Amino acid sequence: MYSAPGSIRAVAFLVMSSLSGTLTFSQGVKFIRHAADPLPLANMSSGRAPCTMGSASAVVAAYPATSVTSDPSAPCDTPSVSVPPVNPCNPAAARPWQVGCDAPRDLVQEDLVAMGKIGQKILRARERVLEILQTENTCSAWLREKDSNPADTFRTLNFEIDRKGEASVRESKGAGGMNIFRNPYVARVIQADGSYGTITINTRGAFFSSMAALVEVQWDGGPLTLRGARPISVGPYGGDTLHAQVLALLHEFGHIVDLLPTDEADQDGKSVQNTAEVLRFCRADVESKGKRATLSAAH
Repeated sequence: MYSAPGSIRAVAFLVMSSLSGTLTFSQGVKFIRHAADPLPLANMSSGRAPCTMGSASAVVAAYPATSVTSDPSAPCDTPSVSVPPVNPCNPAAARPWQVGCDAPRDLVQEDLVAMGKIGQKILRARERVLEILQTENTCSAWLREKDSNPADTFRTLNFEIDRKGEASVRESKGAGGMNIFRNPYVARVIQADGSYGTITINTRGAFFSSMAALVEVQWDGGPLTLRGARPISVGPYGGDTLHAQVLALLHEFGHIVDLLPTDEADQDGKSVQNTAEVLRFCRADVESKGKRATLSAAH
């Protein structure tokens, strides 16, 4: 009789269980779905994707070079190119006397300083000749007929001293009874020796001395006769003066670049003729006071 209510309770229990199971299953699905959802956009990294080797490689190579970086977040389109450091004082790249760089050593100058007083005289004349050759003038233009950069060539020349060279002026009789005086040689070089040649200077010639012993030479080969002393010179300039020394170096340089013909032993007065040729182009510059005097006047 009460079988109907029992059935109703059973049906109601079954319906409630079904509803409860449905709700539980629904929450489970929502939880799993939330876990599987992708992260929100705000949580994603803004860095670029790692570099990959592919067809884009050709495009990457077109970007300008940059210095190497160890930053792992560097963009993929920035190539890592090593740029070697530049040494501004490299002799091949540095300008002469560049600020912050050591001046190139002048070994010839160092050798002359080590010679003492004799070397100082040569050095003074050498510096004056370099001033002339580094300036636009008739003398440097004349020497450029054979050497495009005479100053650079002259700077390479070495100097030697002949301490046993000729020491006297020789007087002899020429045609018609004319007296001929032959001074001790001043300097000598190898004809057309070019860069790194050597100028040998006689310590007893007019480069260092203003006077020399005068001896008479007999035409028949008899003994030499001492006849006192006589002033010696280089062209019109007295011996042991800056003008004489500068002219002597320019004369020898003319032989080194093969601009003057050989005049060994002054045969037929060729040495005198060559000195006159140097004076024709260089006299004004030889007699100029030069930069040294200008700087002194400015103080």
